[in-house]
Amino acid sequence: MLILGIDPGTARTGYAIVQLSSEPKLIETSTIVTPPELEMHKRLKMLYRELNGIVKKHSPDVMVVERLFFNTNVKTAIAVGQSRGISLLVAANKNIMVTEYTALEAKCALTGYGRSKKKEMQEAVKNILKLESVVKSDDANDAVAMALCYVKKEFAQLLH
Repeated sequence: MLILGIDPGTARTGYAIVQLSSEPKLIETSTIVTPPELEMHKRLKMLYRELNGIVKKHSPDVMVVERLFFNTNVKTAIAVGQSRGISLLVAANKNIMVTEYTALEAKCALTGYGRSKKKEMQEAVKNILKLESVVKSDDANDAVAMALCYVKKEFAQLLH
C-alpha cells in the first residue's frame, strides 16, 4: 500500500510517499514551492500539475490531507483551503481514497501529545521510520506525519 501525505499550502506544499508493508517505509518526500510573484490561479495550476505528476509516478492507494483545524490568520486559512481543494481534486480525478486529519490528531498519534513542537515531531518521524536523520523541511515532515497518522490510526499494530 502506498500512502501520499499532503501538508497543503499555496506557497509551500509538503508531500510524502510512504509504503506500508510489514512496516512503514519512506519512499519520497519533498516540498512543492510556488513562486510568490505568480498570480494565485497560476500558483494553483502549478500545484495541480506537480501533484498530478507525483500521483502518476507513484499511484498511491490513499491520500492523507491535513485538515485545517483553526487559524487566526484568515488570509493564510484561505490559501491553505485553496491548496487543500487542489489536493482533493487531484485525488478525485484519480479515484484515490482520501482521509483527513488535523495537525493536532497527527501530533497525538505520533507523540502522544497534541501540542508537540516541530522538533518533537521531526524526532517522532525519524524514529518511527528508522531514518538516519530528521526530515529537514517542516512542510515535508508534516506531510510524512500525515501519512504516519493514517498508518497509526488504521494499522496501529505496525507502530509499536
